[in-house]
Amino acid sequence: MNIYKRKKFYLITLLLMAISWSCDNAERFTIQGSVKNAKGKMLYLSNIGVQETALIDSVRLDEKGEFTFSLPRNEYFEFYRLKLEGESRQITICIDSTETIGINSQYGRFASEYEVTGSDENIKIKELSLLEESLQRQIEELLKSNSPAIGETQQNIERIIDEFKKNICSEYISPTPYSPSAYFSLFLNVNGVYIFNPLQNRFDSKCFAAVATSLDNKYPHSPRTNHLYRVAKKGMLDTRPARKDTIDLSSTRVVTTGILDINLPNIDGDSISLTSLAGKVVMLDFTLYKDTQMGVRNLKLRELYDKYRKNGFEIYQISHDEDEHFWKTSAENLPWICVRDAAVSEAAHLTLYRIEKLPTFFLINRNNELVLRDVQITNLEKNIEELLAQ
Repeated sequence: MNIYKRKKFYLITLLLMAISWSCDNAERFTIQGSVKNAKGKMLYLSNIGVQETALIDSVRLDEKGEFTFSLPRNEYFEFYRLKLEGESRQITICIDSTETIGINSQYGRFASEYEVTGSDENIKIKELSLLEESLQRQIEELLKSNSPAIGETQQNIERIIDEFKKNICSEYISPTPYSPSAYFSLFLNVNGVYIFNPLQNRFDSKCFAAVATSLDNKYPHSPRTNHLYRVAKKGMLDTRPARKDTIDLSSTRVVTTGILDINLPNIDGDSISLTSLAGKVVMLDFTLYKDTQMGVRNLKLRELYDKYRKNGFEIYQISHDEDEHFWKTSAENLPWICVRDAAVSEAAHLTLYRIEKLPTFFLINRNNELVLRDVQITNLEKNIEELLAQ
């Protein structure tokens, strides 16, 4: 090969290498930065999929704490999570193209005081994560308070959550419902329980529908869009206003004065009727175990039950969960009467008792007479004590 041909060969080779390098880098994204005071700690990068979270890369940090992750870009926006060894909270990052995202933090405050550069969407995701953390602290403080009434604590928690959701909707969802940060906001949670519950709450289902519709226009074939659209559609159907059906209030339904009998099976399959509890003061509780506040609520109910059951107090709790296995698992260790209505969508007693939302509860006196509904109660313990004394 002569010198001219050799030079030409080298030039072509270099050109092909440059094109290959350029194409390869054009189809990748980068997450880089540093974590101070984290020498020797492992930093993990995981992909948060629709169905599961998978570890995809890791690095042991040196004295400088610097790191770089470079991966092939995705067809649609995707979420990733940085977890630092020894830290409980993690940093969530959204990748929507081939950008370079900078994350700088320090050990001890890894996910609470980090700086993010290169992406306005990830700045919003950081804000949402900090708001989520703040909400959890507020709820924990309320649960630690020695409020004398279960209803008071529950109402305060519900009020805080409602205000939180309205703020998220107005600040992060309504302005840009097609954005990754709007999608991310729908899945904020406290102790693993989602704050937005589209299958039970009409406001929440509308938020899901707004984001799903916008994403369907922008990313019509994305797996996340398809999943969100299905959830939103089911939520809008499940939370639509109830029909005003006419129910036959025949003498067969009315067993005693002031109460409509309910006879449902417990987790062992044994049917228990509400009227069989005559002689006790009963809380008739219509609920959903998958409700976001159920854990908090049952914790307060347990305190109430332990305090008054020896005096003749009982709880008759009706689950309207579709998943029977989930209900049985959740109810297994509860000390009161737990029953479930298998015909969830056709539960006539919801209409008979004029139940418009769950949870809802009533107090029944020793004579099997319904005396108070939850909206009438300001001091639950006082009302129970008065009924027990009669």
